[in-house]
Amino acid sequence: MNTKNRVDLVDSGNRHSAQAEEARLNHARRAERDAFFRRFGYDSDAAVEFVLAKALPLPGPVLDIATGKGRFVVALARHCTEVTTVDISANEQRFARLEAAHVGVAGRIRFVIRDAAKLPWRSARFGAVVSMNAFHHMDNPDRVFAEMLRVLRPGGKLVLADFTVGGFRLMDKIHRAEGRIHPHPPSRFAPWKVSLLRLGFRVKRFRGCYQDVLIAVAPTISAVKRLP
Repeated sequence: MNTKNRVDLVDSGNRHSAQAEEARLNHARRAERDAFFRRFGYDSDAAVEFVLAKALPLPGPVLDIATGKGRFVVALARHCTEVTTVDISANEQRFARLEAAHVGVAGRIRFVIRDAAKLPWRSARFGAVVSMNAFHHMDNPDRVFAEMLRVLRPGGKLVLADFTVGGFRLMDKIHRAEGRIHPHPPSRFAPWKVSLLRLGFRVKRFRGCYQDVLIAVAPTISAVKRLP
């Protein structure tokens, strides 16, 4: 082996070690924040498992809306081999990439930076479209909802999850303790459920672990109509 190849191997090994250490530190910070949330009575991992228990199985490919720091999509990738996740924030997705690398599912996730109100994919592209604890952060949730329906295949599954009223109260306490304010506009789940039923979806709604979960299966007899 010549000198250049040896140097390249050393450099590659150093980069890998640095990336692994960054991922480890990111995971440690997440664990610390999880412990802080649990002191207030909210178990982040239990909330994710509750949503997944209601959502699975999911037909692929799967689209996750609003990556955030990746808690839901990383857990999802343990069960689904082809997941695309979209978020408007590259910085948030960076944390999600680190966590995906730390737990060994990075190869199952495609990360895309995009406004979810203007998804780049053709209609009926995905077998399942999912989102957890993101709608209360959105400026135009109705538009995002319409886009989720547009890219969902006939017979596909839609999974919408956000905090319950009690969950938002709990988030208020947590964020006040940190000197921050947590947004919680009125939930759109009730009117969305009505719209989905009108479109012929089979719809179920569940509450638990401070999560409000809407599961809807699209009709198979025709393409899903676009909401006005």
